[in-house]
Amino acid sequence: MREPGPLSGLRVVDFTWAAMGPYAGYLLAGLGAEVIQVSRPPKGSSSTTAAITQFFDVGKTCVKINVKEPRGRKILLDLIGQSDIFLENFRPGVVEGLGLDFETLSKTSPELVMVSGSALGRGGEDSSYVGYAPIFSALSGLADVTGFADGRPTEIRYPCDLTSGALMAFAAIAGVANLKGGKGAYVDLAARDALIWTLTSAFAVQANEPTQRQGNSHDTAFPHGVYRCAGEDQWSTIAVQNDKQRQSLYDLIGWSAHSGAETESLSDLDRKNVEAAITAWTSKNSTEIVVAELQALGISAFASVDARDIWEDSHLRSRNFFQHSKGVGWVAASPWCLEDGRENLPITYDAAVARKRVFSGILGIEAPVIEQLQQAGVLG
Repeated sequence: MREPGPLSGLRVVDFTWAAMGPYAGYLLAGLGAEVIQVSRPPKGSSSTTAAITQFFDVGKTCVKINVKEPRGRKILLDLIGQSDIFLENFRPGVVEGLGLDFETLSKTSPELVMVSGSALGRGGEDSSYVGYAPIFSALSGLADVTGFADGRPTEIRYPCDLTSGALMAFAAIAGVANLKGGKGAYVDLAARDALIWTLTSAFAVQANEPTQRQGNSHDTAFPHGVYRCAGEDQWSTIAVQNDKQRQSLYDLIGWSAHSGAETESLSDLDRKNVEAAITAWTSKNSTEIVVAELQALGISAFASVDARDIWEDSHLRSRNFFQHSKGVGWVAASPWCLEDGRENLPITYDAAVARKRVFSGILGIEAPVIEQLQQAGVLG
């Protein structure tokens, strides 16, 4: 039995798509809110989200409503009227065209918290642009600071959606916490702004100081990178924090050219030679040996793991991290453990139960009417 979460008692209408918005609803569901994901009846798909993010349905009550049809739009409006939070992440102008803007909704739902997520937000000359994760990445500057100094900017996709989605969920919770005097709250969140906000340190330089992509290098730690080990596509990460650790590493790999030298005194050529010496050693040893010997010296090191390694990881399993969700399969649980341990996944209802819960239980629509609306393509 799942215990009530900290957001238990809140109802969320999740009118989102792709990854950014559905992830926000997924987080709120993980914290105990009743999240009702609404999408149009899809063609050839059982999921209300993009195919690559079907696991964001976990913990939600997923229904399908054709909001372009007046009867469907009325049903969605009624549902929002009985909810606390409304999430949407369409291009600015879409929800306004459907009569689902905050000004309209707040007339009948004065305490509603609405969060709009979009590429560039509302207001400003670029607001109408359509953007996806690669666009967020490029326009925020994240792509430019990611990659190697002698290479091109590196496109970042999925983490951009998840970062923006997490901040959508955070904004929704903040909106609820800030409710005062029966007045609701509207949050306009731009994914580009969300990413820039996380890159403050990258911009904390003098305006005339040139910046350069660092790849795997670090401002103060050296060596600091990912090194090939024996075996097919096996790698280990190594991060040396001080001169004592560095000398221990030199002794381990038999490197003496710069023993005792401080990091600041090493030229670019010296660093390349050190990197080459490390690779010569790691490439002859398994990741297990590399990690064990370096950790024994107090040096931060670990294998670069793949999906199978994660799935078989005994530590994650002991924390009940992987859980089975009916209709979805094995998924990762929330990363937090409340009080005595990690809670079980929230229930994910199948389509029939979801329809009954939302259309009959919440909205009070009679079963014959629901059937008629299904046949007419208004409900899925």
